[in-house]
Amino acid sequence: MSKEAKPYRIRPYISEACALLLCLLFAYTGISKVYDWQGTKGGLYNQVFPDWMATALLYGLPPIELITAVMLISNPFRKTGFLISIILLTAFSIYIGIVMTGIFGRIPCSCGGVINSLGWGEHLVFNLVFLGIAVIGYLMDEG
Repeated sequence: MSKEAKPYRIRPYISEACALLLCLLFAYTGISKVYDWQGTKGGLYNQVFPDWMATALLYGLPPIELITAVMLISNPFRKTGFLISIILLTAFSIYIGIVMTGIFGRIPCSCGGVINSLGWGEHLVFNLVFLGIAVIGYLMDEG
């Protein structure tokens, strides 16, 4: 007689790994925006959207990114953290895609912190990889 082996449950580990990667990304970006406030401000006001939107993003993005990072490492809020990650990374990726089309008539600096050496194409790939991580984490999360 053989005992039935319990299936190895890998889903929680995948979800945890995705949450950790995204947490590091959003914690870094949120902290770096606050740490280099003047650089962040200059970068946002150099973008192609109106000043009122730059102001909203300047004061809104860092807390949203930091709250998202905390949600991702907190089990009761992880699923919501993944969803917010998907929304943010989708919005960032759409914006990058629009910038790359040249529709705005100029291409602003990418202003990407540690990834500021990346061009817009590389930045888009970076975002899409993390968007994929967020989707996988969301699907694997059992919360």
